[in-house]
Amino acid sequence: MAKAIRSWSPEGFERYRECYPRTPALDPRPHPDWTARFIEAWRRGISFVEHSLRRQAATTTVILVRGYLGSYMPGNLVAPCTALRALGFDAWIADNSPGGLVSGNVAVITRQIRSRQTRERLTFCGHSRGGFECLSLLAQEASIAARCAGVVLSQTPHGPSPVLESILEGRHREPSVKLRRRVVDSLERAALNLLRARAGGRELTSVAWPSLVAGVDGLDWPFPILQTASWSERPTAWLDSFHERLGEIRPGRAHDGQFYLEDLIWPGLPHVLLPQVDHAQPALGGYGFDSARYWMTALSLVLGRDAGSQAWSA
Repeated sequence: MAKAIRSWSPEGFERYRECYPRTPALDPRPHPDWTARFIEAWRRGISFVEHSLRRQAATTTVILVRGYLGSYMPGNLVAPCTALRALGFDAWIADNSPGGLVSGNVAVITRQIRSRQTRERLTFCGHSRGGFECLSLLAQEASIAARCAGVVLSQTPHGPSPVLESILEGRHREPSVKLRRRVVDSLERAALNLLRARAGGRELTSVAWPSLVAGVDGLDWPFPILQTASWSERPTAWLDSFHERLGEIRPGRAHDGQFYLEDLIWPGLPHVLLPQVDHAQPALGGYGFDSARYWMTALSLVLGRDAGSQAWSA
């Protein structure tokens, strides 16, 4: 008999210390209030969250932005987009390039917003690198930022990707690294070349990512932003889960299958810290994780009564 899949719970983030004992202290340490608010909203159930959001729907357009290689993952962000439309939001998924440069994707999303009939308020939901593209766009486009009601970032990296550094630059290869890993790196590098995604991937490495992040880091945003970050023990997507490789590069360090936990923390932003969410799950769901409910719960915090008040802080 197949083992039943348990529904995911947002409680238990601190267990990463048991599972990954070599994880360094999170610096800066995110304030626990926003995680507590997320857990409370989750406990109250999806009907509570839907009621909270439905009051905002008629005046709000939600733009969902996929991350690097996101369009190659069937169903990416489809569930939350469908759920938000059912509540009455004007919700749509941006047509950013899965392997392109951030600058090109920002230009594409900007054109889409300006060419569509949107509602009075704009809200952005970005997964992984897609979240950074949202921030980059809002930092550059004052007229769009003036209409922004809030941003939800999910697994958006502040630090570079050691996985892509391994694949594209041959880094993080200790003498003990087996030949099999080197062969896999070569095959994955060839695949990224075939997908014309090498340039976009290289931006996520330490060659370019710190300078890109510096362009939005520490800005005084006039709207609420919430980042969700997590760790996981189980890979859930073949294209986006690299547990074994991350374990080889930095043994005993918590990660979400793509980025180390400490590299998902943005100084100065509020965070919701969650357990057992693999990097791809917010985009794809699965394994008992309801991605639509996850995004709606985070969005309800951003669009809730605290938005714009002194309570909205890191």
